[in-house]
Amino acid sequence: MKKNISSFPGIYIHVPFCEHKCGYCDFYSLTGSAEREAFVSALLKEMLLSKEEADFEQAFDTVYLGGGTPSLLKTSELDKILSFLFSNFPFAADTEITIEVNPGTVTEQDLAAYKEMGINRLSIGVQSFDDKQLRFLERIHDAGQSGQAVKAARRAGFDNIGLDLISSLPAETLSGWQGNLQKALSYQPEHLSVYNLSYEQGTPFYRRMLKGEIVPKSEGEELRFMKMTLELLRKNGFIPYEISNYAADESRFSRHNYKYWNHSNYLGFGPSAHSFWKNVRSANLRSLSGYLSSLENNRLPIASKEKISSRTLEFEHIFLSLRTYEGLDLQTFIAKFGMPFPRRYRELTAALVKEGLAESTEGVFRFTQKGMFICDEILPQFIKD
Repeated sequence: MKKNISSFPGIYIHVPFCEHKCGYCDFYSLTGSAEREAFVSALLKEMLLSKEEADFEQAFDTVYLGGGTPSLLKTSELDKILSFLFSNFPFAADTEITIEVNPGTVTEQDLAAYKEMGINRLSIGVQSFDDKQLRFLERIHDAGQSGQAVKAARRAGFDNIGLDLISSLPAETLSGWQGNLQKALSYQPEHLSVYNLSYEQGTPFYRRMLKGEIVPKSEGEELRFMKMTLELLRKNGFIPYEISNYAADESRFSRHNYKYWNHSNYLGFGPSAHSFWKNVRSANLRSLSGYLSSLENNRLPIASKEKISSRTLEFEHIFLSLRTYEGLDLQTFIAKFGMPFPRRYRELTAALVKEGLAESTEGVFRFTQKGMFICDEILPQFIKD
């Protein structure tokens, strides 16, 4: 079965509205949606200005609507955005179009409308099937609504559904987490994303952690959760293809997310969105008011822009490739950076292989399962002065 991976560029659209800002989230979003119409108008203008500046040599083959909560937009507004996009940019016939939805903010009628407008993949922000844990995470839905959202999506005709889950919560037990995973599997999703709860600087959860109000799991405890996740999902036929991502089969890999991991070109639209285009990385203003103001004055809302150095590209290539289970292709590395990977990192790669943390086989260098569990500790060692 063909892997759902391509080198064509993708498009990300950041919708900055939420009904409630969860304490662990550090993505840019605002509560309420009073400026929703102004945002949609500005978004279309940003797309048009970007089209005038960019040189598109290839068709795009992914669109990802993230946030925030994209499902807070009216279906007519989403249709307007996608229609404008497809009228102004070249797209492949099999384009993957994903929308993130939160249980409790989407109806069966909404889902049917999404399907009608061409959206063919859902990412449902379940986070947990335990109501107590959902309250801790400050989610606005309950476990029952999550199940209802999945069933409604099936009735609407979606056959590519991903569920997002958060593990290693402070009061969570291994048996409780196992129950969470089994509940998720009972809905037969095509994809699962499983992230350890993180405490990002500037978030309420980070401040509560500093005060001792939240005590995170230890690294050892997190490792046990990761091992259980991997073993249970593999036992149920899921393929781990990136450290936090699992698919029912290779055709269900997230094609859009893979673009980030293999350094494909992508454009980001909306406040705080990032783009990577021909080795230039840019970031939009992390402010809806600034974003709107910039576009009212016919200026792209870019906060920063930089040409990525070859050394930075090299490290990012290593970092991103080795977080996938496919690993780092040795011929691709030579073609991109002009030197064999094992020669450039001879001592480190030899040590990793000797310790059973990595393997080099069939033209690929990859972490073993043991290495994948501690990849965040290993990867910084590849930074060279």
